[in-house]
Amino acid sequence: MSRSSSILWLCLAFLVYALGVLAYRDSLMDDTFIHLQYARNLRAAGTLAFNPGEPSLGATSPLWILLLALFGASELAARLLSVACGGFAVWLFALHARRCLGGGNFAAAASIAWAGNLWLVRHAPNGMESTCALLVVLGAFELRARPRGGWRDVGLGLVLAAAWLVRPEFVLLIGLFFCMDLASSERMQRLRTWLPLCVAVCALWVGFAWWRVGHVLPDTVSAKSAGPSLGKGVAVLGRCAELVSLAHPIEAVGLVLALFWGLRRGLRLAWRRHPLAPPVGFALLLVATYACLDVQVQPRYLLPALPCLTLAGFVAWRALCGASLPAAVTVCVAALAASACVSAVRVLPATRDYSRALRPALVPLVQEVRSRATGTAVVATPDIGVVGYYGQVRVLDLGGLIEPRAQALQDSMGYDAMLVSGAFLDLGACDFVIDRAHEPARFAGQVSRNRHWRPLRTTTIPNLGLSRPGPYFYTLYALEAPSPSSR
Repeated sequence: MSRSSSILWLCLAFLVYALGVLAYRDSLMDDTFIHLQYARNLRAAGTLAFNPGEPSLGATSPLWILLLALFGASELAARLLSVACGGFAVWLFALHARRCLGGGNFAAAASIAWAGNLWLVRHAPNGMESTCALLVVLGAFELRARPRGGWRDVGLGLVLAAAWLVRPEFVLLIGLFFCMDLASSERMQRLRTWLPLCVAVCALWVGFAWWRVGHVLPDTVSAKSAGPSLGKGVAVLGRCAELVSLAHPIEAVGLVLALFWGLRRGLRLAWRRHPLAPPVGFALLLVATYACLDVQVQPRYLLPALPCLTLAGFVAWRALCGASLPAAVTVCVAALAASACVSAVRVLPATRDYSRALRPALVPLVQEVRSRATGTAVVATPDIGVVGYYGQVRVLDLGGLIEPRAQALQDSMGYDAMLVSGAFLDLGACDFVIDRAHEPARFAGQVSRNRHWRPLRTTTIPNLGLSRPGPYFYTLYALEAPSPSSR
């Protein structure tokens, strides 16, 4: 394929990506504002804290917090930065496709199909670290595939450190590259360059986090992972398979047909030294880790592992259909059409409804708090991002993201019992509670530890995502001490 043709195909891939981002332009998450709140406090005071003056580590991506702090800690900055990371990831994927598919029509077709990948375009505009995580993983594999050289090995060390700082589970990538480079004396030379640099950068973060917070492991780990369990691990694998099948039905069919229709022996021999072997190994390690730890897997967690599936699927289809242009175009169009159909029927409506309703549901509640509070109000809520960022109030985290003791209470007695009994008051003083439930004002008139729940305002949101259909009601309560007459 000529250089002009490659540029044309890449431009088409960027066009597909831009259209996908435009479709999901409303995509937003409460976790986006958790990162923004940390970034704002880091920018203002140099502290790792969600509530100012209270050190905590309730976000899984310190690198993303740092980037947001550098770019202003605003919602617009977060959105533009994540879209830009997704765009660079499309370009890096095209380089991988050229290497794995030998250039030609199928490499171009795979790049375009990836640019319109359901989970990529859904998460690109939401201001989260998802596309940044994808970018550093693709960058690590790209540097790893290039010939050994001083600047490449230095870059590899920095990128691997960035991978761990953007998602803690990406320590698996460092371990994978370490084991691969132990295989030969030539690779050991690379290891001696990138490993010390990677460790040095990671050690700087460890020292800073320990100095500021007193620990390194994010508080979110206990909230997102329930620990080893065989039965729950199988459920996690099923959840991963469902999410993958939604975004990659055509690629999955190609792999199954290629294995079933007599290509098993040839593919088995080819995979031993295939350029896709390391990314596939990383993807399998990542999914296995999620299953072993019973992680509440979200689509964005799997995004960095999905490029290898697109590439593997197009490798299989090329083996089945040949490398002609019509075959490549047919597979690409089928992959984009399948992604668009799943998006239109299931993913886009749920994402749009939630994203558009998030701020209108929560911002009026914190405005109500600020209008009633005479001093610094404390609000207990399971959705801390929007409340903390827009309300500028002290937040008592009922979800356990920045308060591990809340997660321990939920594990021992359940969320509803924690509220009804007033056990959450052991976590700290509280003036208001924002409850999230399938019914409005369900605690009206409730008395917990001699505090009366008085409902002030209720708002609603259609759903909390694909797996949590609504409607959900957010009710703001004032926790009031009994009056002298009632006593």
